[in-house]
Amino acid sequence: MIKAVIFDMDGVLIDTEPLHYRCWKEILKEHYDVEFDYDIYLPCIGSTRQFFRDLVKAHYGVDFPDLDEMNRIMKVKKSQIVKAEGFPEMPGVENALKQLKEMGYKLAVASSSPESEIMDAMTRLGLMPYFDSITSGDHVEHPKPEPDTFLLAAERLNVPTDNCLVIEDSTNGGRAALAAKMDCVWLHNPHSGHQDIPNAILEIPAWTEDGIEKLVKLIQEM
Repeated sequence: MIKAVIFDMDGVLIDTEPLHYRCWKEILKEHYDVEFDYDIYLPCIGSTRQFFRDLVKAHYGVDFPDLDEMNRIMKVKKSQIVKAEGFPEMPGVENALKQLKEMGYKLAVASSSPESEIMDAMTRLGLMPYFDSITSGDHVEHPKPEPDTFLLAAERLNVPTDNCLVIEDSTNGGRAALAAKMDCVWLHNPHSGHQDIPNAILEIPAWTEDGIEKLVKLIQEM
């Protein structure tokens, strides 16, 4: 029986992957005169800033001063774009959260993004009241694709792992759910690039009425 639903954030609750790539592309061009290739960026989806930092150093020789400075630069760039163009919402996601909350399920965010960015995004979009806990990659030693982020989220909800369902859009997230021994639903977001979650028990393309109905039906039958 499912008692809790744990959501990834980027690409699931908010459509941020195109925004993140654009931010890093502009940052690397402005600060280091590097043309950042999208194929190089793809493995970063669902992973942490440290992974991104290591990858950029390996491919381009760019060594950000430290994670705090890297996060500061990203925050400034992201704020500039969001202020000018608005936050990239996922249409229909609030309907899904509202239905699940009204049905009595505990809800959590478990994301590789820094805690400050999770809190900012959920607050800006008015989604914070739906969630019982927030878990960031900052909170664990081994982030996705390791299971630690999801395991900590379940612990904070006080719900056994076999009573939790994960909603993910990335290969790394799917692997983390599998390692945590949690069933996973794949929100197949085309903006998240070439991802694959072969262990997903359901695939939905978006938070449409049909997609939400399929998710609710699945949860009720589990």
